[in-house]
Amino acid sequence: MESQMPKPEIIDRNKCSGKDKEEKYKDLTALDYWWGLRELAADFDIENYETASGDTLSLQQQNEIAYIQLLHYTVEVKLSGTFYQMEHMERLFGSPLADGASLDLRVFEAKEAFDAVNEDMYQASCAIANQIYMLLNRPEYTPIKMDQRRPVAMSPSDLRYWLKLNDHPSFRTLSNMFNDCEKQLDIRHHATHYGAVPVFADRQTGILYLQKHFRIGELLTKYDVLRHKKSGKPMANLLEAAKPRVTALCACMNRIYRHIYLGDIFENYLQARGLRLKESYMPYWEMVGR
Repeated sequence: MESQMPKPEIIDRNKCSGKDKEEKYKDLTALDYWWGLRELAADFDIENYETASGDTLSLQQQNEIAYIQLLHYTVEVKLSGTFYQMEHMERLFGSPLADGASLDLRVFEAKEAFDAVNEDMYQASCAIANQIYMLLNRPEYTPIKMDQRRPVAMSPSDLRYWLKLNDHPSFRTLSNMFNDCEKQLDIRHHATHYGAVPVFADRQTGILYLQKHFRIGELLTKYDVLRHKKSGKPMANLLEAAKPRVTALCACMNRIYRHIYLGDIFENYLQARGLRLKESYMPYWEMVGR
């Protein structure tokens, strides 16, 4: 399908409409180019696709596009989920422990929400890595994994290695962007590789804290955190630790989607797969005045 007008370089996410959850967190995630790619790709809805010759998609083609759609939505769902979990933490920390209330249960609830924030961030990172792989992969590229039965799962580090191995023109740009994403996952990686992130729980307020300037592997037990606090070193509550990381990760992922959108990666994918969008579909920028 030939676009009636060129795609805009700047996306207005408020001209894109989604479901209730997407609308609720749209301005918090601020994923302008996620929305832009969604519009450009007709929501990755197989009903909007046909082959370049106008034929119906094969089952394999349908499955591939449906999988890319799943990955695209997983990124947004997981990033929205981080804000949902932070709202939960905010409610917890805004409710001081009443007499007789269980500090143990407060620690459990807050830590579970905090861990969910960090796991959602990582799942979003893996989803976007897999989505990029699906859009960029071509038969002539050297694989680093092989599975004839299903799509190959690519972690961000797998994707960087695959791009480098194939001397892909987007390697350096995407590698730098994923490195920026990786910096926001330090707490998640500590929890994964060291077992847990130790915290200090204030018995009066029920608020949980960790060291403000977090470093992977630096503090391993609750006694380490207590000594850190007693020495007068700065602390941050779990919400204060989560918010800047989530905001920075959203910004990183928006830059990745900007690269995909402005770099014509989707259009090149369609051409390589012999696909096109049906003429009945129009993104929001083509609907002006209609």
